Amino acid sequence: MTIKSKFISYFEGYFNNQRQAFHKPREFALIELTHTKVSTGKFRVVQKYIIDPDPYRKAIVEVTQKDGKILLKSYEDTEEQLYKEGCDIVFEYDEELDRFHGQNVCKECYVFKGGKNTYLMTEAFLGDNYYTVVDRGHDPETHEQVWGSYHGYFEFDRK
Repeated sequence: MTIKSKFISYFEGYFNNQRQAFHKPREFALIELTHTKVSTGKFRVVQKYIIDPDPYRKAIVEVTQKDGKILLKSYEDTEEQLYKEGCDIVFEYDEELDRFHGQNVCKECYVFKGGKNTYLMTEAFLGDNYYTVVDRGHDPETHEQVWGSYHGYFEFDRK
């Protein structure tokens, strides 16, 4: 199995953080992630609160492999599928732990939230049947965190 095919087998599917949200309801909302294949190597990524039918994040991601690393390239989930400059996430495989560790490579993935532009910082671990991720938005001038998890990683289990 190639690194890319292993990544895809771990990535594709439905995940939620029910176990974590029930254990720590004040710190973690109940969220679901769906990674649905739309074509070879491309997935529609949808993130939403369980209680809200409307997603708070939608994107198309393309899984590519370069120099032994996995690169997730992000596109808008529209007909045009415009490339989202600066929003790529690089994952490296840790054979000993049988998991992927990923993070974005720059501070140029801008998200308009709370009336202002912020840059997104993401770090994630993806393994067989789990996806642990933290997304945080930062002020481009002060670099202070202005949105996202203040309590650590969201712990999603494959369902």
